[in-house]
Amino acid sequence: MPPLALRRSLALVVLVLAAFPAVAADVGTLWRLRDGAGTVFIAGSLHQLRRDRDGLPLPYGQAYGEAERLAMELDMDAISPAALAGELLERAIDPQGRSLRASLPAASWRALQPRLAGLGLPEAAIDRFEPWAVALLLASAAFLERGYAPGSGVEGQLQARAASDRKPIDGLETPAQQFELFDGLPRIDQVELLELTLKELDGIGPRLDALEAAWRAGDLGRLEALLLTDYRQRPDLHQRLVVRRNAAWVDPVRGFLRRSEDTLVVVGLLHLLGEQGLIALLRKQGLKPERFVDGAWQPDPQLRRITPPADAPVQPPAPAPIP
Repeated sequence: MPPLALRRSLALVVLVLAAFPAVAADVGTLWRLRDGAGTVFIAGSLHQLRRDRDGLPLPYGQAYGEAERLAMELDMDAISPAALAGELLERAIDPQGRSLRASLPAASWRALQPRLAGLGLPEAAIDRFEPWAVALLLASAAFLERGYAPGSGVEGQLQARAASDRKPIDGLETPAQQFELFDGLPRIDQVELLELTLKELDGIGPRLDALEAAWRAGDLGRLEALLLTDYRQRPDLHQRLVVRRNAAWVDPVRGFLRRSEDTLVVVGLLHLLGEQGLIALLRKQGLKPERFVDGAWQPDPQLRRITPPADAPVQPPAPAPIP
């Protein structure tokens, strides 16, 4: 951290922390790396939080206050919303003109109809959509219906604050790379994703509540049980959606350590868990992450395989936007 930053006044710290509604008991999942000119904080994100309980854990506000710049999966400030919507629509339509109805089992197509009607979409409007796009559409609508919103999520709040404070944000990926994660899936996997989404939607509320509670408590064992247990049933999807991206982010994070400015990296919580998570990969590079627990930075013990609690659900991944 630059010497000037070390001399920040108490008044400034109070102002920064006051900008983030927080519950003091919340811990979240936050690590720190100090192995270079600057410090890198790595925070696990829930991309969407309920608007009526969107306070961030206090340590997140503290890390934001110390950081001169941020890094996120996407730098949304550098992306045109119109261009993003246009690319999504272009990718959502099947280039081969295949019928969604013809691709789905009859029972799944019937189950889809009331969902579409609730969104005001006639079946003809989405019959040429790719299955992955319909799955994300349904999941996003379910989140909104339950009071969740991207602007209330960890990135949304920090991005708004960074814009106000004129803190720059680096993007680790491009929208095209994220769209390709799903658009590049084989058709059979896309259909399975849509079918699983239809089955999971009604029970998503309690699952999201459990996930948020574990995140706020910083309970890594519970978080692994809720998230990684599902993906271990589909290692191919875990590799595509999570592991390869984690590996691609190692070099940028190491680059942030070489800068004189301190950086707060914010990525989806799933990317920080397990033996193939970003924290574990950085440790394998010889770095020594510290984790904020019990009110202080403490050496993070070597990651070990965590046995899921007996009551942990074992089921396909819950429908959600890009991890």
